[in-house]
Amino acid sequence: MKKRNAFTLIELLVVVAIIALLISILLPSLSDAKEQAKVAKCLANLRGLMTSTVMYFNDYSEKFPFTVRSGSGNLGICTWSYGGKTNDEYWETDSGGVFYIPVTDRPFNEYLMGTQVEPDLTEGSVIIKRTEIPAVECPSDRTSNQRRFNEDSLDTQSISCYDDVGTSYHYNLHAIEDTNIDEWENDGQGWVTLGRTLVKDTLGGFSSTFAMFLPDPMDWGLYDQIQMIGNHKKFSKFEMGYLDGHAAYKYADTRRWCGLGWASINPNWAFRAGQPRGAIYYELLTKTCNP
Repeated sequence: MKKRNAFTLIELLVVVAIIALLISILLPSLSDAKEQAKVAKCLANLRGLMTSTVMYFNDYSEKFPFTVRSGSGNLGICTWSYGGKTNDEYWETDSGGVFYIPVTDRPFNEYLMGTQVEPDLTEGSVIIKRTEIPAVECPSDRTSNQRRFNEDSLDTQSISCYDDVGTSYHYNLHAIEDTNIDEWENDGQGWVTLGRTLVKDTLGGFSSTFAMFLPDPMDWGLYDQIQMIGNHKKFSKFEMGYLDGHAAYKYADTRRWCGLGWASINPNWAFRAGQPRGAIYYELLTKTCNP
């Protein structure tokens, strides 16, 4: 008789159990590592956006390119007109098309995407083309909340913000809302005045903490004053672009306007007990950076 070498059923089950345990331990680590790579890519895109912002300000005397658009009796300003690709077709008809911004009408694109010049032999001139490089797309961008500002709808949960409005990162309009200045005066020029003053104030004192560009979940969370899950699947953690040129991924409680290392409003315009108010201030007493 020959002795046969083989696993018993119990030994086989033990091996399978050990392999399953190892997989359950390793898979979350691999998933986290993959998401960290996306965080790094997202922050690199934001740093490129901030570099483009500084270049634009240098060329245009620190003036942010706000665009107050009109259509079918509507006036509108949006957080994505600065750069990116053309919106989803939904925006062509919404509110008279005031929020529909073609790629060629977004002023930062010259800095973000570069410009390709081609000769037009038939007309004896040149054709200006802008290559659609996803320079303002977060690789973890999965949903858009932007249509919810106009209607209580969740129908954009299946479309990324980049595909919806052309960018994953939004200019922080929260910082220039709720002031004593009428934003819509002179056909919306109040927005322009406030935005340019905000930039000057920011560059003058808190450019390393003011979050000029926000991801979509943070933008909506501040609007609704609720906490959100960020693009990278972490509760209340968001990527932000600062006017001093850096970008950071950090915790931000969007039930508040400010926190450790970040501010979504101009602290100089916030109410401070015992201090006189300046020419521009937030009329909402709750819009402060107080703990």
